[in-house]
Amino acid sequence: MPDPVPFRVAVVDDDSAIRRLVRLFLKRAGYDVVECTTGQEARETLTKVAWDLAILDRRLPDMDGVVLCQELKANPDYRSRYIIMLTGEDEQEDKIEGLELGADDYITKPFQSPELLARVRAGKRIVDLQKELMETNRRLELLSITDGLTKLHNHRYFQDELVRAFEESERYDRPLSLAMIDIDYFKKVNDTYGHAVGDEILKGVANLYRESVRATDLVARYGGEEFAVMMPETNLEDALTFAEKIRALVEETPMQTQAGPLKITVSLGVASIPHSKIHTPKEVIVAADKALYRAKRNGRNQVQAEKRRDVNRTTQAAATGS
Repeated sequence: MPDPVPFRVAVVDDDSAIRRLVRLFLKRAGYDVVECTTGQEARETLTKVAWDLAILDRRLPDMDGVVLCQELKANPDYRSRYIIMLTGEDEQEDKIEGLELGADDYITKPFQSPELLARVRAGKRIVDLQKELMETNRRLELLSITDGLTKLHNHRYFQDELVRAFEESERYDRPLSLAMIDIDYFKKVNDTYGHAVGDEILKGVANLYRESVRATDLVARYGGEEFAVMMPETNLEDALTFAEKIRALVEETPMQTQAGPLKITVSLGVASIPHSKIHTPKEVIVAADKALYRAKRNGRNQVQAEKRRDVNRTTQAAATGS
């Protein structure tokens, strides 16, 4: 099965005959080719186009190819790329210097096409393995920060991001709000319909939260039936408006389950900084949790704010019997 994106080889050489010959060999073998004639041109071009392997002439008109090789390898974005040095000199010292400064392989002029293609194929195998490893690591990292059931961010990722956002908020004197959300009477749902239906409820509300937040917000499953929404650059009043929107949306949206459509409600607690009594990320969570439990004690299906002298707001829906 062909690669969805062609394997691209960058050829950097000031000799047009060499470039033409290398291009001919590579294109016949199915590779995509980009050409540069100087080190400076390569510096500019290789930052703008995708490439996987570079064949660099050791003696470029404006610099030593080894210098360019060292620069490319020093760039974190290029460390997984493969570099073959091309030179007309067959001296051991040149090869050793090039390899020590980052080159992955060496070809000496004049070269034969079978050798060139064999070395490019070897480089491609290594690059493909590195890409596969990076993709595997990316997937593992994503799994490590994702809740398996709801596909939202998990508790660990939320805690890490809250610490980062809290420090940033304090540093730049920007508001930061947090909403804690709990599904009302969720234990009763599990006891009545079973845990499979309970899982469907969790996934349904998670989808509503995901579709409702802004790109800058972070929504996570905090644990059990409790969720958290972190809202950077959002003051308390705006966070309360958002929380009421979520409360109303859940109330008016039946959850589709194997037991049929089920209506549920949620309770929300909201806290925000700056706040005279909140000095750590943990205290933001505690303040939002206290507001959440006050909402539950007061009858559920409502939004409560942290207690502060200048704000005392409660948003409560009409009694629903939930």
